[in-house]
Amino acid sequence: MMIKVPNAKLSVTVQGTGRPIVFLNGYGSYKEIWTAQLTAFSRQVQTVAFDDRGQGESTGSIATSLTQLADDLAVLLADLKLDRPLLVAHSMGASVLWAFRQQYPKIPVSGLMVVDQSPKMINTPDWPFGYHGLTSRTVPVQLRRPRAGHETLHGMAPAVINAFIRAENRQPFARTDGLALLKDHFEADWRGMVLQETMPTLFVTATQTPYFNNGYGQWLIRRNSHLREVMIQNCGHDIMAEVPEAFNQTLRHFMMQNQ
Repeated sequence: MMIKVPNAKLSVTVQGTGRPIVFLNGYGSYKEIWTAQLTAFSRQVQTVAFDDRGQGESTGSIATSLTQLADDLAVLLADLKLDRPLLVAHSMGASVLWAFRQQYPKIPVSGLMVVDQSPKMINTPDWPFGYHGLTSRTVPVQLRRPRAGHETLHGMAPAVINAFIRAENRQPFARTDGLALLKDHFEADWRGMVLQETMPTLFVTATQTPYFNNGYGQWLIRRNSHLREVMIQNCGHDIMAEVPEAFNQTLRHFMMQNQ
């Protein structure tokens, strides 16, 4: 289905009924990256995945800010009449989640899950948990020249990669068209928001992530009792797509704890 937002339409996949789970994509990604979760959970709950504006099958121009994507999320939740959704956000999707929580604190949610994303991308002398090699001086370079290497350790699960490649072939992502959005993500500092969060929040981190120095989860947990962390072995950045069984088990457990 398509949901209207200002100057665009979001391509949304809704499956199942019951408690809603909304999955948020990372930068340049596609809703198909959640294929294993939609398959596993749509028989028991309502699953919602969508492409950000200007990406995948959604129309319009790529967003220029996290605020714009947070506004789109608010419209989507209202249009679908979702009651206390669980928000599951991967990579830059977590920045969208935090922007949404900042702008719409009165929209009720049942919990938050952050998948392999530090709340602050830029490293500083007192914050070594940002994106590898990213400092205020290297932002222009990293915007124009993506970090070499693979997001995953062993590749996505077959069913996921097949669906993802089909989506990518249909609508290739023009990375240079989204540099304003990526810069906003790079420069955001959500630590204050996370430390004030009162909803149950689970950080799902990869022990072998190629992007971050692990440790931000424990840093946050020591400062906010509403936060938890689960570290998953034998995978890279795309945890839910590379080791879906382990990820899904973690998600089920989190859902049972936070009805």
